[in-house]
Amino acid sequence: MAEGIDRRQFQRIPIEGAVAVNSDGRELGKVSQAGGGGMMIFPPNRDVADSLTLGQRMQVTIMEPDSQTSNTIDVVIRYHDGEKIGFEFVTGNP
Repeated sequence: MAEGIDRRQFQRIPIEGAVAVNSDGRELGKVSQAGGGGMMIFPPNRDVADSLTLGQRMQVTIMEPDSQTSNTIDVVIRYHDGEKIGFEFVTGNP
């Protein structure tokens, strides 16, 4: 890939203060950035990171404490390096 060329389909937007939780209400991590196709989180600890696996489909709720809003979305894990997790937004059944 040529240096300086961004081939992403969607622009990434930095996010502050939002937290992702699973369907059981367990905190998955702080949302660091989001775009039209997905989002990146930083898990709070290694146990949470280890509980998430590549290809895993799940429902995640994004909580925004400052505005007291939340959004629930279906995602699949597409990136995982132990310190950050990349989710792709998905629709429909697997």
